[in-house]
Amino acid sequence: MNFRRCFSLRVPRIKLPPRAGLSVGVKRGGGHPQADGVVRLLVVRTYGRAMFIDNTKAQMTPLSPELRLDRACEIYLARRKRHLRPRSLEAYKYHFRMLKSFFGLKRKLSSFHEGDFRDYQRWRGSADAKTGKAGPSLINHELGALAQVLKLAGLWMPIANYYERLPEKSWVHPKVLTSEEEDRFFRFAASRPRWITAYNSARLTANSTIAGCELRTLRLKNLRLDQLPPIVNVSEEAKNKHRIRAVPLNDTALSAIRELLALARERGSVEPEHYLIAFRLKNGTYVPERPASPYFIRTAFRAIGSACGLRWVTPTKFRHQAITKLLESGAPDETVRAIAGHVSQRAMSYYSHIRIEAKKLALDRLHPLAEEGKSASKREGVAFPLLSQLRTKATQLGIAADAALELVLSYERSKTSKREIAVHRKDPAQKR
Repeated sequence: MNFRRCFSLRVPRIKLPPRAGLSVGVKRGGGHPQADGVVRLLVVRTYGRAMFIDNTKAQMTPLSPELRLDRACEIYLARRKRHLRPRSLEAYKYHFRMLKSFFGLKRKLSSFHEGDFRDYQRWRGSADAKTGKAGPSLINHELGALAQVLKLAGLWMPIANYYERLPEKSWVHPKVLTSEEEDRFFRFAASRPRWITAYNSARLTANSTIAGCELRTLRLKNLRLDQLPPIVNVSEEAKNKHRIRAVPLNDTALSAIRELLALARERGSVEPEHYLIAFRLKNGTYVPERPASPYFIRTAFRAIGSACGLRWVTPTKFRHQAITKLLESGAPDETVRAIAGHVSQRAMSYYSHIRIEAKKLALDRLHPLAEEGKSASKREGVAFPLLSQLRTKATQLGIAADAALELVLSYERSKTSKREIAVHRKDPAQKR
């Protein structure tokens, strides 16, 4: 392809100034093997100069590279606010707070380089950080927010060539409470008046799948308790569009929501637009026009977990618990999706973990002697009823039957020895 043909294809109907491309350093001599590629590059650059000559404004970056980090974050949030859900907006604000606490408010965007990202990864992942140790996923999200700001300033591409995300841990299915653990948690949660919000929130989640992030955005107008059946409409302020749904309430969930509603009345929530769980400004002072903090029951859950020996239990665990029970009961996937607010099969497989007891019962049905053993036990009766009860209870608690039997025997031995000591103390002569 010669120069004239390439030129006419690249910039049609554009009148260029004379000798427009000669100042860029094109080597003369038509037979050069790289002439075609050089000409194409020059034509593109010359085309841009021609557009500039025609008074067409060039696209500028939305953020100036000389902006400070705090001002750049403000502009980014104002620009993205209409496109983000409230929960996502809160997450961005949290990410920017962490970034500003490390890099400082006056740091200019043009001064960032790849080493800053590695320094932040080390700082945020260390136990010495004042904000606490963060996991790889959270660190990646925070640096991802910074990367989006740098993109708007046209500064991200040089860093992106060298930046490496932290490897995230492979997913493991959520741990589910046993029946005994669930009863124990609720028993302790109901024992203190200051835990009443956390107690009823957990009851509602365990019986409706309405999680804490959805519960804190419920307004009084979303409650339809006079209908049959009573319904809670999860609002548009939910985590995502798939979580917007209407959830009917069973008796336990209805009792929990009524207790939360009575508490909301005491705290000033009376209008339909007021939130069910209002924002606490300070002890005894609430703002019903604002939703509760994202961490409104975190402290209470930690205290309850410490009291009952279940420190690993979080509010989300009861959502896992509810979905697991629905799947164990044989509810169709479509019904579970409609209740929990998920639509994708990937999301369903995330929650379709079955507790070990249900797995064992399912596998027992595959054993050829299982039915014969059941029929024989019905004919002959149980030879050792106490031992059978002990094995059943050990299975419910997730303890090996032999270990449970050893614990019972050791307990009985200790009781016998204590009884003998008490008798000897009462009658020293008998000891001699």
